[in-house]
Amino acid sequence: MSNSTSKCSLPKKSGSNSNRFKFFIPRNNKNKQQQNAVEPIKQDVSQVDLYKSISPVKQDVLQVVSKESISPIPVSVKNLNNILSSFTPKLQTKSKGSKSSESVEKPYFVLENLWDSFKEWSAYGVDVPLTLNEDEHVIQYFVPYLSAIQLYVEDEGLAKKASEESGTSVPSNKTPHKLVYKYFEHVLPFARLPLTDQVSTLAKEDPCIKNLKSSELSSRSWFSVAWYPIYRIPLGPTMKNLSASFLTYHKLSTDFKIKTQQEMHGGKLIMSLPSFGLTTNKVKGSILPFPEASESRLLNSHLKAAADWSKNLEVNHYDHNHFVKNGKQWVE
Repeated sequence: MSNSTSKCSLPKKSGSNSNRFKFFIPRNNKNKQQQNAVEPIKQDVSQVDLYKSISPVKQDVLQVVSKESISPIPVSVKNLNNILSSFTPKLQTKSKGSKSSESVEKPYFVLENLWDSFKEWSAYGVDVPLTLNEDEHVIQYFVPYLSAIQLYVEDEGLAKKASEESGTSVPSNKTPHKLVYKYFEHVLPFARLPLTDQVSTLAKEDPCIKNLKSSELSSRSWFSVAWYPIYRIPLGPTMKNLSASFLTYHKLSTDFKIKTQQEMHGGKLIMSLPSFGLTTNKVKGSILPFPEASESRLLNSHLKAAADWSKNLEVNHYDHNHFVKNGKQWVE
């Protein structure tokens, strides 16, 4: 069993049964999907069939990208932007406070809603439009896996004790943080459960991984997702560009000034949780052909943020250690 957990004293809630990931035909053709639900994709499936199976919207994206003979944006920058955008979970939020009162409504989400936003990606993979070798345009699919998570809350008891001992109040930004849950995956990628299945399994042991609200979490709370490739469309003559994988880092609290994005969609407030850090594996000469990370300030800042965060944690984050085993990825 993977390195886990600190217990939260919350009511028990049963998780759903988990099944390991199958390589499914993409989701549009429902009848075909049901017939092949337990069969992995075979490499001899024609590119035409695979192309037809993706959604009309993604077909349009693939056609538009393919027609771009000259682009003012470097391919590597476009690929990085598409990766970061595609790996950003979006979920509906709730509000605490009252419109009629003087208190300001503050958006928050329940962790279970966050994990639900990964449900479709866990089943079929998330599709990312990419350009290979300047003129080869594909849609690459990645499956998310929970790599690590730490949930902290503000420890008001310790803050009160410190105030009594010192005779002064503790500033809000100095309130002690209490770790209430942690999980670090160390199982090899091929033996892991996709993210939503893994979370459901963990919730059977400790439901706080689903029950806690983002407004209850302190600014130190975070989680990391490992994204591993499964297939791309078109398949191409080789699969040599299929090996790149990523770690993204996301903060969880919404009660602090952290980087979240909010927008209205259908009358509902939708919150995005973009990554603040990134670690890469096997990307050189692949979908992010930067000779040096310094060629992209965005990439370099994400790589450095991930390295700094992991260093400050002082924990054994298996995936991060594996990805950076050949040395640091960012440059001064």
